[in-house]
Amino acid sequence: MVAETQEATLSKIFATPLIEARPAAAQPLVAPLRQAILARRASHPGIARSNILGWHSDTMMLDWGGEAAGLLARATVETCAAFTHDMGRQPNGEPRFEFGMDMWANISPAGASNQMHAHPSSLWSAVFYVDDGGDSQSGELVLLDPRFPMNRMMASDVALGERPADGAPLSQIHIQPEAGKMVIFPSWLMHAVRPHSGPGERISIAMNLPVRQVA
Repeated sequence: MVAETQEATLSKIFATPLIEARPAAAQPLVAPLRQAILARRASHPGIARSNILGWHSDTMMLDWGGEAAGLLARATVETCAAFTHDMGRQPNGEPRFEFGMDMWANISPAGASNQMHAHPSSLWSAVFYVDDGGDSQSGELVLLDPRFPMNRMMASDVALGERPADGAPLSQIHIQPEAGKMVIFPSWLMHAVRPHSGPGERISIAMNLPVRQVA
């Protein structure tokens, strides 16, 4: 006997927020940001974090990045604020929290990548692409499904809900780098960067936005 169903709906619950934007205020900043980052690399050895082969600056870019870095930070905070809601805000409308900002630069030559990681102690994390290195099809930002590997441990090639597009990975989202583009995601989301293979150096700026109580 075949069960009869009058109506069936599919709801997507507990979504992970992902913001992709091209802030108008950030577009004129590409050239001065590039200049500041290259100058910093020439005078500072950088640090080792998740980067493989590439150069990773210290996290104090707001101190050495000039006016352009400050304007980019402001545009990022404004974008994040539009998608952040304090459900315990008092009736007088006074904010209880404000965003902090840590900012650093990455320069990735051919073959460079970033291993899978997350950013503790922050709410939002962002990347702004200054230069795609001549190839927007490589060096993708990889976002890992936070539920991985639960379903794939039982049936690695079985997908729930809607059928994925042909060839789409079941547990990852890949985002191509494009100069002037900003990508923002929750800081707890595991992410990585695939190897860059363009003819030039890919230059990007990463940001962490913690929230702190207003004094």
